[in-house]
Amino acid sequence: MAENRRAKLARTIFTQYRDHCGLFWRIMLPIVIIAIAWEVALFFYSVTRVENYIDDIFREVYTTSSNVNTISGVYPTMAPAKRDVPADASTPDVNLQIFSTLSFSSTDSDGTTWKWGLNFQTFDYSPLILLLLTLCPLSLAVAQIARGSTPQASVSLTARDIWRQTGRKFLGILGASLLFVLIVDVGAYLYLAILWLVRADPPLHDSLLDLAVTPYLFGIFVLLQCYLLVTLSLYNPCLILENNSIIGVFRRSHALVRGARLRFFGVYLLTGWIASVVTSVLLGAMLLVFSLFISELGPVRDALSPLRFLTLFIGGDVEVVLPQLLSVPATVAILIVKGLIATFFVPIWAILTTHLYLERADGVKEAIQP
Repeated sequence: MAENRRAKLARTIFTQYRDHCGLFWRIMLPIVIIAIAWEVALFFYSVTRVENYIDDIFREVYTTSSNVNTISGVYPTMAPAKRDVPADASTPDVNLQIFSTLSFSSTDSDGTTWKWGLNFQTFDYSPLILLLLTLCPLSLAVAQIARGSTPQASVSLTARDIWRQTGRKFLGILGASLLFVLIVDVGAYLYLAILWLVRADPPLHDSLLDLAVTPYLFGIFVLLQCYLLVTLSLYNPCLILENNSIIGVFRRSHALVRGARLRFFGVYLLTGWIASVVTSVLLGAMLLVFSLFISELGPVRDALSPLRFLTLFIGGDVEVVLPQLLSVPATVAILIVKGLIATFFVPIWAILTTHLYLERADGVKEAIQP
């Protein structure tokens, strides 16, 4: 029964995305343009900040460079101005870290890093987080599509109509999205606060200096983060499809998820894992294509050997620190591709959470009328 339910949900997501892809992308388009433009502007602002920092403190020691990554795209970083290759450079540095998940990291002497792990981050804290604002209009569209698929109703939707109905609750959507991020990531804030106390000078308490407990603390806070994410995950349909206050939507989500948290967690974990793998594969493929025309990306092409590229299909992640900053056109192209790939997954999350809401709320009769 559970397998049939999961298969049905997967078919529903695929069918609705396929049949209404144009509508979903038209709904997201205004926010997508703003988010990607902001991300590009933020990149070059960050470059200026990094360059000023190097000039003030690490002049002639470090230089500003571009880190190209099959998950993160590209971001400015610091690289040694002169790279001295040690005698045993042929042996990569391999690290094994066991926190909440098992991950491997291997860095070669040429600056190429290969990582494997559960690349499932709650949020991408870049301007692309603005895509959260599209979840409510997408949920509204999905619910109306679901209602329109019943014999009693038909539906003809436009992005303008969806945004017109969403606009009535825009301030609530903005406030709920911000509060959702703050609540879900409270575990990260607590973890960083404890690390700050541990590393304070003088330390708060000598026993806190035993950093052997740090991985366990990290694991506890990750579990807290997962619990909050699952519990509050239906806030977007609860907000747009019901008449609730900002606090009320989180209470409603908590009530709907109660008794099915493990199922929700499994569905979300699988969705996040697939999304991360597909992101890495697509972005890695695009970087390879770009490297054929952009000579600056030659090191990326060399790093993404056939074997390493195949590891992207099992959760691998390849990053390369280039000798210098990428040109403006190359940087902008990578950031746009990254933004479009991230946008591709937003309707999947909206369809998933909306149908889970409809299932827990006893069907499409809970959806509001247009």
